Amino acid sequence: MLICTRHAPVDMKSVSRAVYRVGLFLAFLMCGISLPTLSGLPVFPFSLIVSRGMDLIYRIDLSAIFLCSSIILYRSELFKKYWQVLFAFFVASFAINLQASSALLDLPTTTMNGKVLAMLSSTLSVFIPIIALTRISGGSMASIFLKKGKIKLGLVVGLIGFFVFAASSMYAATYLFQGRDLTLERVVSWTPWLLVIVMANGLREEPLYRGLFLKKLEPLLGPNSSNLLQALIFSLSHTVAGVGAVQYTPFTAVFVLITFLLGLALGYVMQRTDSLIGPVLFHAGTDIPIFIAVFSNLP
Repeated sequence: MLICTRHAPVDMKSVSRAVYRVGLFLAFLMCGISLPTLSGLPVFPFSLIVSRGMDLIYRIDLSAIFLCSSIILYRSELFKKYWQVLFAFFVASFAINLQASSALLDLPTTTMNGKVLAMLSSTLSVFIPIIALTRISGGSMASIFLKKGKIKLGLVVGLIGFFVFAASSMYAATYLFQGRDLTLERVVSWTPWLLVIVMANGLREEPLYRGLFLKKLEPLLGPNSSNLLQALIFSLSHTVAGVGAVQYTPFTAVFVLITFLLGLALGYVMQRTDSLIGPVLFHAGTDIPIFIAVFSNLP
């Protein structure tokens, strides 16, 4: 007795769409992990090709490539839908270049006041170009989540995240970020500086890694893949946490994994609340252990 089995026909259109999205995802991922190199912190595979002597050339060329690509795509009827993503990468590269240039101010970073001033300078050098270039390109502030959105939900989620991380900050600072001689009295005395520096860092990184990209990626990749992409870029950019002069943890792999999970959570909150407010507050809380450890190691 012969048993005939029928196989459902392969939907080639679905396969083609899946291959297209995977290819697009990988292309945007490569664009994203090219960005940390602009700060002189190469991430693989760019660490193999960018030497110290090539640093300035790389900075100029990468921004120029993103800008020119976005202009070419904008003028093409067939590929116009991609131009905003490439322009967002240009804006990010321009802001990171400006941030790296702000280091030339040579602000003292051996005191808490110096750390705070350096962070404020860095934040302004990123935040202002993002707003200005978004306006120049015809984008709205809503396109980068600079709006109230669901403000009640954003405040609730953001403040819960902030206080949860604040409550566990001394433990995390000691065991993950090499904090020294931490006592509640010392940490409380640092509160004014801590609040300014963590809020400034949240306001710097949330627009740069998520606000610029999520709404531009979603029509091409969908909300879930867009969130996954930004979380990967965000976490890979933190692989530099365990190397060089900026080292602040010996547990790089663990920290990158934590950062990836936080990136997913922050992106989801941004998508759900349609605003930067919740993610900035939440992000600020996650930075408290890092800066407690940094302050504890100041001379």
